[in-house]
Amino acid sequence: MKTNKFTNMFLSTLLLGAATGASAAAFQLAEVSTSGLGRAYAGEAAIADNAAVVATNPALMSLFKQNEFSAGGVYIDSKIHMDGQVKAKVLGVEVAQGSAKQRNVVPGSFIPNMYFVAPINDKFAIGTGMNVNFGLKSKYEDNYDAGLFGGNTNLTSINLNLSGSYRISEGWSAGLGLNAIYAKAKVERTAGILDTAIDNVRTTPALQQQIAARVAAANIPATGLMQRLGGLGAQIEKNTSLTHLQGNAWAFGWNAGLLYEFNDKNRIGVAYHSKVDIDFKDNTALSYVPRGTAAYVGEGGLTLHLPSYWEVSGFHQLTDKLAMHYSYKYTEWSRLKDLHATYNDGQLAFHKDEGYRNNSRIALGATYDLTEQLALRAGIAYDESAAGEHHSASIPDTDRTWYSLGATYKFTPNLSVDFGFAHLHGKKLNFKENQSLTRGLVVVEADYQSKASANLYGLNLNYRF
Repeated sequence: MKTNKFTNMFLSTLLLGAATGASAAAFQLAEVSTSGLGRAYAGEAAIADNAAVVATNPALMSLFKQNEFSAGGVYIDSKIHMDGQVKAKVLGVEVAQGSAKQRNVVPGSFIPNMYFVAPINDKFAIGTGMNVNFGLKSKYEDNYDAGLFGGNTNLTSINLNLSGSYRISEGWSAGLGLNAIYAKAKVERTAGILDTAIDNVRTTPALQQQIAARVAAANIPATGLMQRLGGLGAQIEKNTSLTHLQGNAWAFGWNAGLLYEFNDKNRIGVAYHSKVDIDFKDNTALSYVPRGTAAYVGEGGLTLHLPSYWEVSGFHQLTDKLAMHYSYKYTEWSRLKDLHATYNDGQLAFHKDEGYRNNSRIALGATYDLTEQLALRAGIAYDESAAGEHHSASIPDTDRTWYSLGATYKFTPNLSVDFGFAHLHGKKLNFKENQSLTRGLVVVEADYQSKASANLYGLNLNYRF
């Protein structure tokens, strides 16, 4: 799809801070609004307190009596720390050992949002919005020993939505939305410990003797062995890029929702967001790893399979001041089996098994109207990890618990501001990664221990007219 210069500039501006990590399972983001942040995003498919319903359940637009605009965002201050060791082996002989320790793997990021809802009549309403459903940014130091696993991973995406709702009857409403997703991705892996490993083999006779013994036992021709090692780069350094892929792409999806109102104080909502496949292309993809003898640069591509997800929510006004809300969210992450990139000639550029599994999120929240001007919120949620057997240093993921607080202050009946804060506590995790190079001649292994937490700060401005 071709875009004009203004569109590219606008989208690039929005994408500057639209990637993060540690806020939801894998690289899914929950931060569609600040009001939702204050209640741990409990009840999102059933609450209609501002125009953010465009991103959650479009059927809720049928509850609006006035035009409403909302804009703001959530800043995520992630603290993901990795510890452990990395080893390099040649035919099973350990030739180098290094550190896999890295603090603050995921930089802080700002997640923007902007929405508008306009009721047309008693039956119809339309809405439009911009938010971020998926994003990730993990960055390791250039001289990181485990650069084959960490490196630089960056996925930024902006979801542009156009929705409509229809009131079917007094109790039932339905909504449908179309989504255009603009995404940019970058994957870079560095040599890391391979620099030390190759140097040790070249300069240590004892290691050369051990490797020679393994070669003889395995009946592998010894001729050219050192040349094959040298194929990883005669002048290789820790920060040498072994894999480099980047690209941008458009993709399209849809979302739908239903709402049932038992009465004006109790309702249940169901929302669905479709799966999306994003096809990235890169005319200057680079890889040392699969060819094994020299860097290869060519046109490559990677398809990212993003999941569909369901959410069922309830809203119950228990007293004139107190309301309770809850959500169950189910995401079909199992369709992301791997990250697999190839060149146009069919050669492998990059492969990483992910083996994700479907996961659930449950949330419970409350809103208390302290005065006519001030509403207070609180919530708690539990978010399952989507990672299965193949945990990853590049996409840090673990079970996490949310603890949230928030408030809305009305300056006038039509002008209000939302504040929100959440602390996320992640479960400690131990896992391993390995990478085989030059047809199995060299194997790099890493043992990781990870620890994750995050603080989220939100601010949104809402205006009705």
